[in-house]
Amino acid sequence: MWDNDKITALLKEHEDEKYREFHGGLTFTSYERVGVRVPVLRALAKSIIKSGEWEEFVSVRPILFYEQAMLCGIISASVKEPYEDKIKRLKAFSGLIDDWAVCDVTCSCLKCKDDRLFDDACAFAASPDLWLARMGLVIILGNFADREHLDGIRSAIDSVRAEGYYIDMAIGWLICTVESRDKGAGIELMRTANISREVKKTAASKMRDSCRVSEESKRKAKDIANG
Repeated sequence: MWDNDKITALLKEHEDEKYREFHGGLTFTSYERVGVRVPVLRALAKSIIKSGEWEEFVSVRPILFYEQAMLCGIISASVKEPYEDKIKRLKAFSGLIDDWAVCDVTCSCLKCKDDRLFDDACAFAASPDLWLARMGLVIILGNFADREHLDGIRSAIDSVRAEGYYIDMAIGWLICTVESRDKGAGIELMRTANISREVKKTAASKMRDSCRVSEESKRKAKDIANG
């Protein structure tokens, strides 16, 4: 039976103090940190799912540790269950997120090309809630960043209401990913989506640092950002 004592013991078994200190400088969370590397958390999540006790695990409250929140996210995104249950679970999980890494690692575990997910991710992106909106944008980035969904992506970006650094970074990252997968598509988004100059600069910066974006696209992105 899972409870916080058992979860604490499990995480402490994999504690890495140096990683805790390093990662603590990259992320900001109200949860206590143990210091467990993401590959280890992925392996633990896989084991918990395989045990059949995953639903009990993700139901334990309160969430005490950063790694516990991340495990809940990885499990929620990875476990096989009906689509309607999956999307409901992810939306509820967004309320436990207070850090970009928990959001992004969770989304990276969700692999689905179902257009119902695209529609729901767009709805998430339009939420005024910071982390639900970022979750929507990162889900689109991971599963639908292509020309086929370009009009929908533009609409999703235009509908964003949440504000701040983590939203701007997610939009810039999404635009860069689209460009890396389909030359010209991300540039089109930079030109036509309703985004601030700051987001354009973020997208251009991410393209500049990407080895998957052509030099021509990098020049165009820079010109748009500085225009």
